[in-house]
Amino acid sequence: MPRITIHIGGRERLNPTISKGTLLLPTDALVWIGATCISGTASALRALADALVEAADLAEAYDADPDAFNQREQAERATDQ
Repeated sequence: MPRITIHIGGRERLNPTISKGTLLLPTDALVWIGATCISGTASALRALADALVEAADLAEAYDADPDAFNQREQAERATDQ
């Protein structure tokens, strides 16, 4: 599967919308990030939103205290083994 990186810097316009469904096709949720569109079912985009929030929380925790973050990560890996 190809890897695609979308870097969000804060200046890109974010535009949520929907693609109205028909009897044969469900309604898709759409998020436009500049000229790029992410689409999927409502539940798929909610799962993506949850992952985005978790990633943002991890980045903030690391920036606040990199040493403590690394120690927690190492401790979690040690308990998983």
